[in-house]
Amino acid sequence: MPRRRKRAGRAPTLADVAQHAGVSISTVSRVVRRHADVSDDSRQMVLESIKELRYRPSTIARALVSGKSNTLALLVSDIGNPFYPQLARAIERAASRHGYALLICNTEDSPTESRRHLERLIAHGVDGLIHASVGKDEDVLTELVDERTPIVFVNRRPKSEQAHYAVADNRDAARQLARHILNFGHRRTGFIAGPNYAANAVERREGWLLEMETVEDARPLVSEGGFDAVHGHEAMRLWLESGQPPTAVVGVNDNVAVGAMDAILAAGMNIPEDISVAGFDDIELASSRILDLTSIAYDTEALAERSVQMLLRAIRGSGVEPMREICAVQLKARGSTGPVSRADDAPA
Repeated sequence: MPRRRKRAGRAPTLADVAQHAGVSISTVSRVVRRHADVSDDSRQMVLESIKELRYRPSTIARALVSGKSNTLALLVSDIGNPFYPQLARAIERAASRHGYALLICNTEDSPTESRRHLERLIAHGVDGLIHASVGKDEDVLTELVDERTPIVFVNRRPKSEQAHYAVADNRDAARQLARHILNFGHRRTGFIAGPNYAANAVERREGWLLEMETVEDARPLVSEGGFDAVHGHEAMRLWLESGQPPTAVVGVNDNVAVGAMDAILAAGMNIPEDISVAGFDDIELASSRILDLTSIAYDTEALAERSVQMLLRAIRGSGVEPMREICAVQLKARGSTGPVSRADDAPA
């Protein structure tokens, strides 16, 4: 019987391959799924038809049959923050090593956006989620996602005690940075904090204040803010206008620290001669000659690999106990921090 070609203008389907090869649709499905229960002759005819028709199995159709799409999703809160592209790239590499594709969604710190993304991701049958957003949308995840779609939190500790997470040791990171500042003789210091709903921001502020408490004459200042450079610039501007600005400033992330640096330079002052500046995340530009920014570095590759491994273990097993990992950090001391220069702020 002559083989019929598919109609022009549309992608070939499983039925097209079956008709072309002269076998049943179920036989084609078994060949695509590498099922052993297919004769050598039938398998060869199907493979030749797949090649001739240029058939590509539908991811969604495959997921419906097998219950797996080999696709993971990553939710980030602000893709404009340089830290998130670095993290996303590391997670995509880790997922690829394990044979998974990665979808990346930007939530803009909005529960509404998170809901929109989650509904689509669940409808498309993603196998699991990695959540790197900041926390405002955790209730949305709890509402929409059931145990069939495992979640691993990365970069921040979730509220649920039953959640899987891989995070950096933010309190230790902040204490290291505070000790570095104190060892330079700074006593009137500023911390530009992030929002209270973000666990990583809260932990960084707590760790910084704990270390400041170890020095009797330390005079820490805290400015509430957000995660972008605008908040860093505004907080630094207000401190400068007060007439008694801190001699060293730490931003809750490098984005905020860059905003503070901009305000200092705009006021005609020098870094670190007049004011030292440091941050967290060690974004790629932090080590450049332009910024030369002291920062806390996280092993992003290790964080990504552990989060993907956790998620795949949760996907493959039912009733998995909560998996938790706290990753070490490293202080990268650079030219943006130096000894205190104002006599009135030097320790006695």
